[in-house]
Amino acid sequence: MDELLDLVNESDEVIGEVWRSATIGHPELIFREVGILICDNKKRLLLQRRSYKKKTYAGYWIISAGGHVGKGKNPEDEAHKELREEMGIDVPLKFAFKLLMTYPGNRSYAYGYFGEYNENNFVIQKEEVEEARFFTKEEFEELLKTDKVEPTSANWCREFWGMK
Repeated sequence: MDELLDLVNESDEVIGEVWRSATIGHPELIFREVGILICDNKKRLLLQRRSYKKKTYAGYWIISAGGHVGKGKNPEDEAHKELREEMGIDVPLKFAFKLLMTYPGNRSYAYGYFGEYNENNFVIQKEEVEEARFFTKEEFEELLKTDKVEPTSANWCREFWGMK
């Protein structure tokens, strides 16, 4: 499903609108996205395995939740929406960073948020998520050996645990 997004410039100022599908293969068209990383009080990270039906990184482990920021929408509000939609939870979120991300074929401003959740009762969105669970640092290190962790998500997790 296509989404209408704010088109932003290198300074993250809105300069128009763009369909998500139009940004693919056009890194000059910059949009916004959000990413959420949830930990628990044991310093474990909540990761999700993307649906095998996804076009990119199907079956890969990624951050807790994420998505695009719709036209005229606030990134923090969209972060809460994505967390509710994908994981069936909502928690207070803390803004962590904003980075201009460059991927093969597109660029976006990523707004990163962190939160804490200490339960295992997720209601995952089956169209987006195969499974979700908390990982310890050691379990994550083993997961990295499988080459089934999306690269940007791997970097976020490494940063969280202070890994190189």
